[in-house]
Amino acid sequence: MLLPALPQITQTFAIKASMAKLTVAIWFLGASCFQVILGPLADHLGRRKILIMGGVFFIAATLLCAITNAIGIFLFARFIQGCVVSSILVAGYATIHELMNSEQALKTLSWMGSITVLSPAIGPLLGSFLLTWMHWRGLFFLLAAIACVSVILLFITMPETVIIVKEKSISWTRVIKDYKLVLSNKRFLTYTLPFCILFAAMMLWDTLSPFYLIHWLGLGIILFGCIQAITYTGFIIGTNLIRCFLSKLDQVIRQGLKASVAFAILTTLCFALIPQHFKIIVFFLLLFMLSTGLIFYTLHRKAIESSHVSTGIKVAVFSSAMNLFGFFGSLLANTIHFSN
Repeated sequence: MLLPALPQITQTFAIKASMAKLTVAIWFLGASCFQVILGPLADHLGRRKILIMGGVFFIAATLLCAITNAIGIFLFARFIQGCVVSSILVAGYATIHELMNSEQALKTLSWMGSITVLSPAIGPLLGSFLLTWMHWRGLFFLLAAIACVSVILLFITMPETVIIVKEKSISWTRVIKDYKLVLSNKRFLTYTLPFCILFAAMMLWDTLSPFYLIHWLGLGIILFGCIQAITYTGFIIGTNLIRCFLSKLDQVIRQGLKASVAFAILTTLCFALIPQHFKIIVFFLLLFMLSTGLIFYTLHRKAIESSHVSTGIKVAVFSSAMNLFGFFGSLLANTIHFSN
């Protein structure tokens, strides 16, 4: 919901567009920093406790975003949002991997992915509608209210998985050793790096799109939201199609990666040569999202299965890498400018 508000945030804080884009990038920086600590803590304290605590801190940071008049504090609050929302990626996804076998987990991740991706698909459209009658600060108040409901539901319904580390204190020497084992695992890197690169490309588009479509092309915020919904519909279709190819996952990964790279190149060429023809760009972007969605959560599951280290550590490394690439993708959007 924040994306269509970025031009307004630029005006409110009297900052440059590049600084407004940084409000997106700083979130991913926070998400990439804290997970190396959250992983061992989730193994030691339990997934449920970490996830609920993260939700409470997320609410506090969101309210700070809504009320501050200083861009420095706003950026700090966005950074904290990213840090604590990592509890979802570490504790939440670790719970899925531990409670289910490979096929169940893959189906569930794809199903969850279809819902999760509604955020960039419907979020900008919803934000565009809301911004027609409320200030952008109202979006953060609304987000805080939704987060409150989510935390309450987690408190009532979330199960606890087995706490792997049962000692009174965490052995950080062993934790560092486990991190080294994961980072030196070639299979883990083989599946993680393509996932992260695809994620970075998606975040580049998310950060750039409001300034490209609204500011440069002059499209309305409602049309902007519709375009975002269309492009991410392709991703949703892809995440659901994978259920039809569970017996051919390796082949799907190879072909899906080739298609994603090809459509990413075509989209980039269109941006460079004919940026005024946004319909062509959206068409190739839709195909990129479709092929990416087809392999996205398969790469996720394959990476987690590639090592015997504790799930909390594996998910922490994977999610940290994902968000670090998301940060770089958002930063890359700052280098792209369109001239009339």
